[in-house]
Amino acid sequence: MRRARAALVVVLLLGVAGIASAEQMTLTRSGDLYRLAKGDRGLVVNALFADGTAAELSVPQSVVSVESSLQVGVDEATGALFVLWQRRTGMEAKLRLATYIDGTWIGPTTIAGNDGTAASNPQFLVHRVETMITEQAEEGEEPVVTELATTFLHIVWWSKTNEDDPGAARLASIPIGSDGTPQVAGFKADVLSDLLPFGYACFDLEDTENLKQPKLFVDPQSGNPYVFATDLEYCLFRILELRPEVVEEIDGEDDSKRRRHITVWNTDKVIAMRRDLPLAIGSLEVGSNLSLIMHWDSDREEEALLHYLELDVEGVSETKTLTLGEQLSHEQAVELIRGLTR
Repeated sequence: MRRARAALVVVLLLGVAGIASAEQMTLTRSGDLYRLAKGDRGLVVNALFADGTAAELSVPQSVVSVESSLQVGVDEATGALFVLWQRRTGMEAKLRLATYIDGTWIGPTTIAGNDGTAASNPQFLVHRVETMITEQAEEGEEPVVTELATTFLHIVWWSKTNEDDPGAARLASIPIGSDGTPQVAGFKADVLSDLLPFGYACFDLEDTENLKQPKLFVDPQSGNPYVFATDLEYCLFRILELRPEVVEEIDGEDDSKRRRHITVWNTDKVIAMRRDLPLAIGSLEVGSNLSLIMHWDSDREEEALLHYLELDVEGVSETKTLTLGEQLSHEQAVELIRGLTR
């Protein structure tokens, strides 16, 4: 009788859309560059391939979109291209997902906001997990090693049930099929504040729109995805790990065993909420031991400034500022801030 043991887990970041802007980009390991932008007749993906060729892909049924919500990513295992956007605002806000595979668009499909809730401020991460499983053999037999690989499309957004509801962050981890199609049928979205309900009750929740911007990032040490999100019920910032695990299930038809990947939540840190943290425009830099620094550009056009602060268990540090100019470019300043996380 053989016993299975998961010996090694490898996680790969295949494609990610970063902080939302007028144009979103993603670069594959093979050197293909994809740019997503809003055009006169809807969303357009401009692809510049590593061999020097180019293509322009018009996303179907995307005339109505919120420009700051655009997300684009690629599953390099299948070549599937994913485009996510927010349709409309307020209580009419919904999230739409379209997939481009082998020259054909699939969707778009509404993945959030069809249940009476409003879904806004999305961000996604294309993330592949590879697990080597060793079958423990009987005496005299060689162990058999098999690989289980799954690509997940992790999506976070802000959800609310009515105009008076401050709302909460939600997350869905959608597996990608072997043909590149997202398995959206029956997927479950978790409300992050329900996963670990503790903290102090929040009051006076006015002027918190800037905090309703959940973010995804990858820990450089473990390779696992993390969510950074505001919990307005308990006045906290939560940092949650999405750890991949292998489960074994029995097929009801022939009693055979089937293995698949799931994601398991693990709360890594909670941070006291700070109302002036500019999540809407801030970028996260992640370092060893999950050290986090957020930086953002000044919102005043006449000021060439880059602000930053450190996030830790005790809260957040005081905001510091770098002045940009001939002696310090924006790229140099960001690289210096990244160095603080090492």
